[in-house]
Amino acid sequence: MNYRFFWKPLSWILSISLFIVFPAHSHAAEPVAIKPHEQPDACNPDIPQIRVTVNGVKSGGVLNVELYHDPDYFLFKKGRSRKVRTPAIKGQQKVCMNLSQQGTYAVAAYQDIDGNRKLKKQWNQLPLEPFGLSNNPEQRFGFPRFSDSAFTTGSLGADIVIDLKQP
Repeated sequence: MNYRFFWKPLSWILSISLFIVFPAHSHAAEPVAIKPHEQPDACNPDIPQIRVTVNGVKSGGVLNVELYHDPDYFLFKKGRSRKVRTPAIKGQQKVCMNLSQQGTYAVAAYQDIDGNRKLKKQWNQLPLEPFGLSNNPEQRFGFPRFSDSAFTTGSLGADIVIDLKQP
């Protein structure tokens, strides 16, 4: 039996299948779409601000830093006071948000690697993209609690450090 007539069409079909399943992606950097209200404020230690230093950022995508005020809606849009987005640069990044009033807050940060404006999650809701919370609480099973990440601001705000945890 001549297998050449069998293998040649089969290899051609497999090649096309791989192209469909794994399409070629352009590796050119695409501009990050950040809306004006999502821009971070200029850092100034002399005014009330949350000044967030984020460690462990990879290059590419968007760094998202979100400020929460409501313990009942922690990590939900309804409980979010502010969301800041900035292009992600490898290493450490500092992001600042002006405060209108003192209070108790929590901060969440994640790196949106593909820039789709959503945190990718596993089937069990654990992040698939680098993620961290204020106070750097240990990751447990279940949803993170506001109380583990909460801090109270002073008259000039607060300085927070978040270490992104890699998935």
